[in-house]
Amino acid sequence: MILAKFNLQIRRVLAGVSCVALAFAGCSGSPLVAMTFPQVSVKQAVASYHDNAGQSRNKAGLDFGANNFSLSLARERISDANWRENKYLQSVYGAGSEGVRLNDTWNLSASNALLKLTDIRTAVGGSTDGVIKSQNFGAGVSQWFIHETLQAGLDVSRTEVQRPEYEILDFDATVLTAPPQVSSNGTTMSLRHLSTPTTMTLASASFNDGTGRPLARFYHAGVRQYLPQFSGALHAAIYRGVNQGSLSTKTLYGEVTSWSSDLAWVQEFGLATQLRAGWRVHQEREVGRAYGDETQFGSDLFSLGVVHDAKVEALSGRLLTLEAGFSRYLSNQDLMATTATFGVSGKF
Repeated sequence: MILAKFNLQIRRVLAGVSCVALAFAGCSGSPLVAMTFPQVSVKQAVASYHDNAGQSRNKAGLDFGANNFSLSLARERISDANWRENKYLQSVYGAGSEGVRLNDTWNLSASNALLKLTDIRTAVGGSTDGVIKSQNFGAGVSQWFIHETLQAGLDVSRTEVQRPEYEILDFDATVLTAPPQVSSNGTTMSLRHLSTPTTMTLASASFNDGTGRPLARFYHAGVRQYLPQFSGALHAAIYRGVNQGSLSTKTLYGEVTSWSSDLAWVQEFGLATQLRAGWRVHQEREVGRAYGDETQFGSDLFSLGVVHDAKVEALSGRLLTLEAGFSRYLSNQDLMATTATFGVSGKF
């Protein structure tokens, strides 16, 4: 079958390296990914972010996996050098914070494959920095069709956030208030097609209904093409976001539309090493609530990541996977940020 050939030849390359190089920039994939752990797996990862606006972030995470369950724990230290000039930070966190806060996150997920054709998954998680708290829940199902060449998926999620109330004065002197309790419900429909033994096409549509906001719609289409003569794969994707409609006074920003595009190359060196170089361009247009004033935002992100499997004799010859990444972000508002990441994982 096509899928069998696909798995043997190019599954690793088409999948690409993990999101470690984009730890603070976000990844396009869904957080609800079916995973199976035949053994106990452990992963330790650290990341560091710095920008020219005076913010720095240092994050450490620990992941555990066994059978069809996984648990992720992380702590992030966020420091803002210019917190005294930031009205939001002053209002929400107070002067006693000194511009430093710790954010703890956790996520527990489970998955199950039925007859190797149907994947069922669920996840629950939360985060808190002592002032702002959030909880999230998600569930999804995927099914293979047409000789295991077409996979359709459906995922639903809910997020709830508790935070101090915050107000600003809009340009027309209307008071806009970020309420202390907000929630959002999301639905994602996705397709994955193994067009040929070396070609994968992807598409998805997501809808998110949040407090004080019009319905947000996100669309994605992509292709991953393996080139055996180069032992590598080209990843390309485009994204469209639309969040337009009537605005209430419970939101602090206007109507938003956006375009993004990704281009990446994944290169294999033998069976143990994989390199990924990627470039993302993002454009966003915001129309203000008060007078319909328009603001244009733009940014690009360059990332470089490497994954290497190393056999460690001290661990009875077990394999350890080493991951490292670097990314550079630049916006049209002269914000420049860099992120460096490192991770190590193994199965025991």
